[in-house]
Formats: sequence, C-alpha cells, structure tokens
Amino acid sequence: TVLIQCSSEEDLGDRSKSNEGQVDVVRQVLKLLSTPKNPSEEDEESEMKKVTPYTKQIQALRWRLPPSITLSTLDSFQGRESDIDIFSTVRCNVGFLDDPRRLNVIWTPARLALIIVGNRATLSPNQLWKRALEAYMEVVIVLEVRRIKGVTYCYT
Repeated sequence: TVLIQCSSEEDLGDRSKSNEGQVDVVRQVLKLLSTPKNPSEEDEESEMKKVTPYTKQIQALRWRLPPSITLSTLDSFQGRESDIDIFSTVRCNVGFLDDPRRLNVIWTPARLALIIVGNRATLSPNQLWKRALEAYMEVVIVLEVRRIKGVTYCYT
C-alpha cells in the first residue's frame, strides 16, 4: 500500500466533487506504471482500476485518461478485483469515507498494490483511517501539487 500525499483542494461545485490536482497525480502514476523498465522486453500488462467516491471525479479522470482505463465509483467497485488499484480520495475532509464498509472496499480488492492519492493530514485525524494507514502503510511518497496559472506542477 502506497499513499501519495496530494494536498490540492477539491473543486467546489454541486453535490459531487472533483480534484484536478489528484487527477494529474493519477495520470502521472498511470504513465509511470505503464512505462516498461526495459523497452526491448514486453511486460505483461497489469490490470489496473481507478476508483474514487465521486462521479464528478470519474468524469474528470475520463476526460484526461485513455478510454481503455477502467474507472469506477467506490460503491460500484465492490467485489471487483484487479492487480493494482489507484484510489483518489478527492476531498479535503473524510466525508462519507468515514464508513468501515467503504474502507473495506478500498483496502481489499488489489492483488499486487493499492495506491491511495490523498491528503494524509485530512485522513489521519479520523480514527478509522488512522488505524488503516498505520496498519497497512508500507511507503509514503510526499508529492506536493500546486496549480500556477492553470498549470499543475507535481514535485517531491
């Protein structure tokens, strides 16, 4: 399990939410994961799913990712497995992710890796998330995301 620290704020809007900074991080992670280590060797394609709790984030991801990428809201993802799951938390607060059943859906399906894109400072104060992060975290990558004049910059 990997947490990529992304402190960008969600875009304000209707009931559904999106977060362009996290969309950019997911796009960059996918680019890294799909680049073969050795271009002369053919890698076996890993099945990857991108999951988020908000329909508006799915729409933002769909706009920026290739159509071959599997996208799903958290509630419709339940029971589906993949090799690598990328979960975008979207919000600057835990919101309805403060639910053991939803957390279970996030943490269980990936066969090889779970990559969470979110803000640890937002997730950790919640006791449910704090316990999950402490129990399952293997790596924390601190990646700052800033938007300057409409361009998103990600750096460590």
